Amino acid sequence: MAPAAAVVLLFTGTIVTWAVQRVTPADAQFLEPASRAGIGSAAIAHRLAAAGAPVHRVGSSAAALSGATGDATLLVTAPGYVQPAHLARLLGTHRYGRVVLVAPSPAVLDEQRLPARRTGSRWTTGVADAGCAGVRSAGPAAVRGDTYTATAPGAHRCYAGGVLQLPASGGPQVVLVGAADVFRNDRIGEHRNAALAAALLGTRPVVWLSLHRPEPVEQAPLPPAPTISPDRPHPTATGPTFQPPSATVGPDSGSGAGGDSSAGGDPPNPLWSALPPWVWAIVVQLLVAAVLFAAWRARRLGGPVSEPLPVLVPSTETVLGRARLYRRSNARAAAAAALRAGTLRRLRAGVGDAAEATGTEALATASGWPIERVESVLYGSAPERDDELRALAADLAELRRRVLDPHDGSTRQETGRAGHR
Repeated sequence: MAPAAAVVLLFTGTIVTWAVQRVTPADAQFLEPASRAGIGSAAIAHRLAAAGAPVHRVGSSAAALSGATGDATLLVTAPGYVQPAHLARLLGTHRYGRVVLVAPSPAVLDEQRLPARRTGSRWTTGVADAGCAGVRSAGPAAVRGDTYTATAPGAHRCYAGGVLQLPASGGPQVVLVGAADVFRNDRIGEHRNAALAAALLGTRPVVWLSLHRPEPVEQAPLPPAPTISPDRPHPTATGPTFQPPSATVGPDSGSGAGGDSSAGGDPPNPLWSALPPWVWAIVVQLLVAAVLFAAWRARRLGGPVSEPLPVLVPSTETVLGRARLYRRSNARAAAAAALRAGTLRRLRAGVGDAAEATGTEALATASGWPIERVESVLYGSAPERDDELRALAADLAELRRRVLDPHDGSTRQETGRAGHR
């Protein structure tokens, strides 16, 4: 029982720790380009700006579609929070040369009909080599969270599926990134995460679509996507330049709930935010400890079994201990069987082979009881009440006295008279 409880406790502690430390897009600081928190992205945003790729944060899909006027890169930090119809417009417009989706779920892939599927998901982000020509210069990076594979030719699968570059077909190039770690401040300095993040976002201006709750249905209508005639070339880096309203990243760029993010949607349950996560972790561990304690104290299934005593103890304590066990478990049948077995063992030792040969007849003759009573006392049904068990114990004691010590009463009287004299 103890090893199983230790294993269950270990697994429970691991799961609770993972749930407490797990970061989701619902956090207001998650991949915010102006946030210096560990899960923010101020470090990579400033590196991009210093390299000539300014970052413009937007908080809605409508702003992402209307804010781009050139060959820019769109980073979607929470694809599952974007309205499916709006995300389809973003993936189908020529206003972006590349769209980077961070850890898109299978539902997003199916809704957008992207030629890719998720092949796995890890609890912790793993490190892998590039393994492809597209981002080979980046080197090993921690990007193996969700892994993907392409369902159509022309894609580049890198980092053991942690990065999947889909071919451009009538729209921007779509890149699936399996983990947000390469963009986070607390992991940007590990391995070659910074080089991979720069390679994914490129040297073009970056529109950073940051959402921390699902977009509401009641949203302003999106502007129509531009139409491109067959003889009109796709805008390139030498075409129209990207002119964001604010090319720098600073505190006024907004974090999670601010900026131009649309208000609305179902508010989160206040019960979960009333207490810090570690309180809920303690509650879960206490519940698991209570279940394990109840399982440890529970009565084992099955009847009592005989076990050798580990040490020698006085016979009185042994008898009382076993009697209490029988009484606690209401094992009247087992107690009656033990009393009858002990009586038969002593009677056969005293009477000898005659008892074995004649059975209850010899015992009936020696005791003076009718044979039916002897059979009922020694081989009758098990008692169902405590008074029946006490009566059976008295009958067995009387039977032993009659068979083994038939003259016990007269001997005691003679001894008393001799002492009186």
